[in-house]
Amino acid sequence: MSYETPEVEGYSPISVFVSALIGIVVAVLSVWWASGFGPFYETLFRVGPTIEDGGVGADWVAGNTIPVLDFLIALVHAADVVLGVFVLFLLFLHWASFRRIAARMRHPGEGGTVRADGSGEGGETE
Repeated sequence: MSYETPEVEGYSPISVFVSALIGIVVAVLSVWWASGFGPFYETLFRVGPTIEDGGVGADWVAGNTIPVLDFLIALVHAADVVLGVFVLFLLFLHWASFRRIAARMRHPGEGGTVRADGSGEGGETE
């Protein structure tokens, strides 16, 4: 059998499936253990999103009334968005670059010699 991914080459499909199944079971048991052996909606932590209940939005409305602090928080959020877009740009730039480099590479066993300057058989010539 020929597989597309070389990471599983040589393994039987049953062993890969069993390994994946064990990983999923361990993940589910970890969540169950971390939540105190009761990941049901009755036992999950609750938040009261109102000011009266002292929930998630209470400190923002009642505590953050300083204009400079408000401005700094907005500035940090804006920087977060800009840097997030920049990180995505770098990710896609590198992805495209490495795909382009990979397309130019030779597969193992292909003949031809290429010198370091790119000249030679299969390389650029002037």
